[in-house]
Amino acid sequence: MRSHTTLMIQLFHVSKFYERCTALQDVSLRIEKGECVLLTGPSGAGKTTLLKLIFGAEIPDEGQILVQNRNVARMREGDIPYLRRTMGFVLQNFKLLPKKTVFENVALPLIIQGVARSESKRKVGEAIKAVGMGHKHKSQTGVLSAGEQQRVCIARAIVNNPIILLADEPTGNLDTALTAEIVELFKIINARGTTVLLATHNQSVVENMNGRVLHLQAGRLVSDKGPGG
Repeated sequence: MRSHTTLMIQLFHVSKFYERCTALQDVSLRIEKGECVLLTGPSGAGKTTLLKLIFGAEIPDEGQILVQNRNVARMREGDIPYLRRTMGFVLQNFKLLPKKTVFENVALPLIIQGVARSESKRKVGEAIKAVGMGHKHKSQTGVLSAGEQQRVCIARAIVNNPIILLADEPTGNLDTALTAEIVELFKIINARGTTVLLATHNQSVVENMNGRVLHLQAGRLVSDKGPGG
């Protein structure tokens, strides 16, 4: 019997419909604190939709979603940003401000939250150092390589020490060598206790992360295998 307090994410019969398609159909799952979970499946399988639902960027049409034992679908709109402060989200399309420095990009979530300048400086410094970008903290992100930009995105996602880290195809635009580097970063973050849910279609990422694998097909969860399964 799993301890209720260790469950970070729970979905109960969740469905999401768009005008021309069914994005998710009757998905139920549980993710425990500290787990590393790979969300796999072809393009259009529902991976991005599932991450958006957990993050509170979309609302399910059917079913319930609990994140840290809070019902996301029933939360007041004004409370969702507070829940998001405990989560990081790494996007495939970097969405960095190209004319801002690495430091300024990573600091953005803390500025939005009103974190004191001294604390913000410390947290940003730690996050940038953690992803190996400390030497480029004054560089504009627009001149960085794709791999460096992805590192900045990860630093921005972990700057507030999230309990949960979501990532949507974080290696989608990277070559094999850079992909391996980013995978190692996620493994380190997970080893520190952060629950990681990473969507990918890259089989080498799945194999190297060595986490639990959830496979989506046409909006349905068709398999759930433990590490090495």
